[in-house]
Amino acid sequence: MSPFKLHIRVLALLLALAPMPAAAQFVPPTMELRKIAPDVYTMQHPFGSSNASFVVTPDGVVVFDADIRTADQTMAAIRKTTDKKVRYVVISHPSGDHATGAWHFREDKPTVIGSRKQMRDLYQQERAEFLERRGSTAAQFAAYKNAELVHPEVGFDGALTLQFGGLTFQIVEEGSAHSTSDVTMFVPQRRVMMMGDLLNTEIHPGPGESAQVFFSNAGNWITLLNRIIAKQLPIDTYIPGHGPVHIGRGVADLEEQRRYFIVMRDAVSKMIMAGKSVEAIQKEFETPKEFAHYRGPQRQRAFINLFYHQLLERGFWP
Repeated sequence: MSPFKLHIRVLALLLALAPMPAAAQFVPPTMELRKIAPDVYTMQHPFGSSNASFVVTPDGVVVFDADIRTADQTMAAIRKTTDKKVRYVVISHPSGDHATGAWHFREDKPTVIGSRKQMRDLYQQERAEFLERRGSTAAQFAAYKNAELVHPEVGFDGALTLQFGGLTFQIVEEGSAHSTSDVTMFVPQRRVMMMGDLLNTEIHPGPGESAQVFFSNAGNWITLLNRIIAKQLPIDTYIPGHGPVHIGRGVADLEEQRRYFIVMRDAVSKMIMAGKSVEAIQKEFETPKEFAHYRGPQRQRAFINLFYHQLLERGFWP
């Protein structure tokens, strides 16, 4: 072997063994802690992935949603905010970015609450996904290593009211729209409602999935939003599952989300009537001006696919 070729092979080996540059390594996003109301806080994701919220009471902390990839930050924020323990964790829906983070609260031994349908999914397809990610060598799934999926200990159908720490937590299974079981939590004394993925602000909604099984039904989504709006609850702030919290905007957020589905439905319907395929619609679709500032174009493409097939196959639009 010539000295030149030997030099090249040695150089290649050294490069292969060299540590990855910092830019190529996975860096977990830094969540922003926001105070929404007295004793109510949201950990807001900087890029539009899942938010998590918690409520501090004299008797302990109630957490709503937690992603195992960012729940360590939620726990750190709780420790900085109060010396109270996490006593309850409520799940909005059975998806990895909302229902896997209770592992980080295990030291406090909280009671995890979920609907019966959520419990089923977390024992089936969501558990399969969790185990797959735990065995993955991908950097973005490093948080799953040596962790366990914590299952709900308290299950319910319909609704559950928790009286705790001088506050009332109205936990309601609104129905099946984004996921198989969409749960909200209303805290009347603080005039806030945590919506999970029934509400997305300044970001295109994503089709609900659990372990790559997709469940969203856009028609049901509008129905559930109509039902919640019609209740006329005394709420100042609806906390989204994705996107920034609009403190004090109230029901206008729900109305905007509802309008999003109606406008998108009509636009996709017109393109179907013009004989466009789903691929053509995804390529040619122009986002309506009022939603042009929304983040997550890949989520929009996925939802166009959902609109297309549900419009053709289900016929759920009046």
